Amino acid sequence: MSKKLHINIQELHDILQDSPVDECTASSLKQTTEDIRLAMAQAEGEIPIQGYNDQLEREAIRLSEDHPALSHAIRQLMITLSSMGI
Repeated sequence: MSKKLHINIQELHDILQDSPVDECTASSLKQTTEDIRLAMAQAEGEIPIQGYNDQLEREAIRLSEDHPALSHAIRQLMITLSSMGI
């Protein structure tokens, strides 16, 4: 895993630990976490490449008003994955 990707994931993890969220948001974040795991598996060549940026973008937009730090962390992760060709 690239150093930049690892840093982005750690930043997202830190923000999630410090941000109380409602049940609906928590469920959505679980799905986003699964999408990130799949993208990481793609980066490591474990599964075929598929597009997850659309789902991550929707989550970033949805979270932007109530959880701007989470939204920013997701967008940074998207940029890093994109630079890796995912």
